[in-house]
Amino acid sequence: MSLDLNPLLILLEVQQAGGLAPAAARLHTTPSALSKQIRALERQTGQLLVEHGAKPLRLTEAGRAYALAARQMREHLRSAQDQSAALRKQLGGTLRVAASFMLGHAVLAEYVVAFRRRHPQVELELVLRDDDPDPVAEQFDLALRHEQGRSSELIARSLGANRVRLCGAPAYFERMGFPREPEDLAGHPCLVFHCEGLDSRWRFVGPQRTVVVVPQGPITCNSDELLLAPLRAGEGLLPCFDWVVARDLREGRLQTCLDDWRFECEAWGEPELWAVYPKGKRGQPKIKAFIDGLAEYLAQLNAGVEKAQAWLGR
Repeated sequence: MSLDLNPLLILLEVQQAGGLAPAAARLHTTPSALSKQIRALERQTGQLLVEHGAKPLRLTEAGRAYALAARQMREHLRSAQDQSAALRKQLGGTLRVAASFMLGHAVLAEYVVAFRRRHPQVELELVLRDDDPDPVAEQFDLALRHEQGRSSELIARSLGANRVRLCGAPAYFERMGFPREPEDLAGHPCLVFHCEGLDSRWRFVGPQRTVVVVPQGPITCNSDELLLAPLRAGEGLLPCFDWVVARDLREGRLQTCLDDWRFECEAWGEPELWAVYPKGKRGQPKIKAFIDGLAEYLAQLNAGVEKAQAWLGR
């Protein structure tokens, strides 16, 4: 079940979202409705809780104290909800999961439907973002990311390796030909994924040498998901995770090149996918069920699209 909102929780949502408008969008209401509840809380407490003239909106010191209390209250409620489900000896409660946009759209979109059919008592709250959130600090039950991390507060479980291959559309290769060596990419337009603060250069590791390529081409974007459309349209070459383009490769919409080289790039992260969750949530049935099912589904994707579809019950 979903938790009822109250002014304290609304204050917390405003803090986490960074303003009234994004908080209202998350809560499916209007900024004016949130503002009224916050002002009512200020009258009740006798203190200013937000800096009303600030852009972006910021909480005062008193507001931050109340937001912290709201966060703790919400965690206590969720804990009670989980304990209640455990007492019934069945999965239940809300599972809050963080993942990248690409993984969310390419993998989780279908997987969560199958998971819900198997475990209808579990409500899912999925948050897609392209950084690596801290599940403890941001109250996620589970984060899916390409980094194990070393925090003593977290448990990490490998979900399997996901190779990155350099892909292009058949029409592109008919027009431009196949690169035979990484150095040939100097004559090929590339689709460039740029992530702020991370190295976007492509490294191709072979048995005898490593070649570093600075990709250049007609489109650069901070969303690898957006680049899939121009890739399929034949605008250039793009590194892609197997899980993301398995169907395209299987059905001939995309082809790969330079398969004898191992691709590496800081912006793309490590090829291994990890499920990371707080130690305090160890043994929760809903987390174990979600991770077990996802690992099995990803293994079926690696084995072939048809097997994955059969696993989904189609």
